[in-house]
Amino acid sequence: MALSQNRTYLKMILIALFALCWQAGQAHELASPVRQERTSMMEYLLKERPLLADLITKSGLTPLLSGNGPLTLLAPPESALQRIKQEPAERLRAILSAHILKGAYGERDLKDGATLQSISGAGITVCRKDKYTLLNGVRILGPDHQVKNGVVHELGDVISI
Repeated sequence: MALSQNRTYLKMILIALFALCWQAGQAHELASPVRQERTSMMEYLLKERPLLADLITKSGLTPLLSGNGPLTLLAPPESALQRIKQEPAERLRAILSAHILKGAYGERDLKDGATLQSISGAGITVCRKDKYTLLNGVRILGPDHQVKNGVVHELGDVISI
């Protein structure tokens, strides 16, 4: 009888612990910020990289980066964007199109020696060195920002086309 009663108490305690853990998980999920994967690439840029978002808008690429994708954006740093922000819209489109790949490529997917084609048709050669990745000689500084329609990699400079 005592053994049966102990098992019943143990089951009740386990059920109570499970319920508490589940409620704590629900509360944490509700308190957590919206996950980045729920925003489009363009929404991410508007929030995190407003100058790049502005140049993409000026170049006419907003619908592409707001669409379904999947895409990979190779995002030049603000300092490099400052150098090109006065370019005419057509030239900006050519430069920025060379930084967009069809398909979502995480940094791990970028294999040494591979050549990827941007939406502009420009070839982008991957070079893996120690613990970092170069694309046409430009280092990926901030890899794998996941967004709803692809991936954004922060670069160290503009990729030459």
